[in-house]
Amino acid sequence: MVALNPAQSAAVEHGDGPLLVLAGAGSGKTRVITHRIARLCERGIPPEQILAVSFTNKAAAEMSERMIPLVGRNRADRLWLSTFHSFGVRFLSEETKALGYPTRFVIFDQGDAMGVVREIVKREGLAERQMDLYSVHSRISLWKNQGITPENAPQNDFEYDVVAREVYPHYEAALRNMCAVDFDDLVYLPVKLLQSKPALREKWRNRFRYMLVDEFQDTNRIQLDLVQALANDRGNVCVVGDDDQSIYGWRGAEVGNILDFDQHFGGATIIKLEDNYRSRSPILEVANAAIARSKRKRHDKVLRSFKGPGPKVRLVNLTDQEHEAKFVAHEIRVLRKEGHDIGEMAVLYRSNLQARPIEEELRVQGLPYRLYGGTQFFDRKEVKDAVAYLRVVVNPYDELSLRRVINYPTRGIGDTTIQRMTQWSLAYGKSFADALRMIDQIPDVPDQAKRGARMLSAGLARARDNFSAGTNLAGAARQLFSDVGLERLIKEDKNPSVQKRWGNVEYVLRSLEKYEAKPGGERPSVGQFLTRITMKMDQETEETGARVTLSSLHASKGLEFDVVFLIGLNEGQLPHSRTTDPKVTEAAPTDVEEERRLFYVGVTRAREQLYLTRPKRKVLRGKVTPLVPTRFFEGLPEEHLEHFERELDAPVEADEAVAIGQALLAQLRGK
Repeated sequence: MVALNPAQSAAVEHGDGPLLVLAGAGSGKTRVITHRIARLCERGIPPEQILAVSFTNKAAAEMSERMIPLVGRNRADRLWLSTFHSFGVRFLSEETKALGYPTRFVIFDQGDAMGVVREIVKREGLAERQMDLYSVHSRISLWKNQGITPENAPQNDFEYDVVAREVYPHYEAALRNMCAVDFDDLVYLPVKLLQSKPALREKWRNRFRYMLVDEFQDTNRIQLDLVQALANDRGNVCVVGDDDQSIYGWRGAEVGNILDFDQHFGGATIIKLEDNYRSRSPILEVANAAIARSKRKRHDKVLRSFKGPGPKVRLVNLTDQEHEAKFVAHEIRVLRKEGHDIGEMAVLYRSNLQARPIEEELRVQGLPYRLYGGTQFFDRKEVKDAVAYLRVVVNPYDELSLRRVINYPTRGIGDTTIQRMTQWSLAYGKSFADALRMIDQIPDVPDQAKRGARMLSAGLARARDNFSAGTNLAGAARQLFSDVGLERLIKEDKNPSVQKRWGNVEYVLRSLEKYEAKPGGERPSVGQFLTRITMKMDQETEETGARVTLSSLHASKGLEFDVVFLIGLNEGQLPHSRTTDPKVTEAAPTDVEEERRLFYVGVTRAREQLYLTRPKRKVLRGKVTPLVPTRFFEGLPEEHLEHFERELDAPVEADEAVAIGQALLAQLRGK
């Protein structure tokens, strides 16, 4: 085991009083936390009097596992290792009497909470037209995370704030009547109880002699209030974090909590961890230069590489987003051929929408991948629904796909009718598709179901004829989605999250257009297109199951990889347009600085090799728009960069073409 370095040792050996450990990326912060806890136990502090809080269950579990070899299982099991929210559950379970609840309470997830909001808006007549109830609930959630009660809700004229302000007290009353709490209450309610009941506060302060908080830069106002409420008179609070990695301001995190720690806890000791054990020096030189140009207050840190020199950071300009995806897939293939572990490669991006071309190209080239923290594009419900319609048109006997779409959108064909169709088809030796087409011959089927079945059959038959023509396949698919009501169902829902689903369906249509436009010997067909986009990853031949990781920058926090591709590095993407364009939002300058920190987080995920890529233009509906490189390239050290220009029509290597063909054949054989 590598010995602790001097800064780590100082943090571990610190005695009483508040301590801020500024832990740069890859500097071993988890090791410091676990060794500090072990040192406290060695000094005779009972484990049950030590509270360590992290942000995710995964991090808490990892910390617990690391403690076992340091202090033994018995003492490790007695430590309070939890997230903020799991601590809140234990607190409220013990204090139900103070909470005013009978004995137990239920925890509402977001779906439950949204249902309560929906019922209140309807009952109270608070919205004359359909509203995005998610935004209403988000306002209430944000207020709770800021410690704002219904009585103190902001007084302004913004539409959603007005409605949320009206809903908030009714929402709280409804939760109480049902003996329920929502996710935000798990921190909000303990804070309110601790602040309002001195005896209760003293009880819990005496329970914990030492507190440790990980990822302190991501805390919000109410979480800071909880730490302050639990801190004893000695202020034995150790927080670990990095203000340069504060990237969750959009969900209420306040970087000021770590920047002003010494004001919240007077007489605080500050220790910097600047030795990086993860990345090669060129990667860190780029990261240091990028974050040093921040225009807001920060704790100055300069990361130093323990691993030493390595390959330069590659800055690659590409023709467009499609070309960028091809380049990334090609490089991954080359690196794997050279012996690099594909499971140690990642593609990172600002917006989840950027994953679409990457996913499609990796599928085409037979490269396995996983979408970290989300659903793979072609596994999303709306995409699977659209693809199921296409499958039924191409193959009427695809019963699985037909059953998926037969009553979506709703057309009166319920479970009872489907059961009768199944029984009829078995009795007469017909297919399920025949049962749909011959619905009038099936007894005891309601008239509404018959009408729905006839309309669906007609739409599918018309699409089949259009597809057979072999031209304008995308137009025929669009007509199909219109005929069966799929487009109308999604577009008429005013919820922005639902509107995004139609954007995913549109992407399927654009992919079909691109497929048609590609030159080739064979006539384009929807069947071939479906084969391309539905390649299943479980047929890969990787013995280890290793896959390229695709992740948003936000979700990548805490991860690390040998090779990282940071893509889409243009103005409007990173930094995002909503932080820079006055036409989009009235963003504060601090929002742009959070985007800079997001770039910094992406750079510091790489251990050995980093690619920074950008498309030079955007092509949308035939219109070409030039793109501007991100401002975060300014000031990067040229001696640690390699610049590349890649042209769109670069030839495909022979072995790459063979591999793509083999991947497609493998999928065809799997049908």
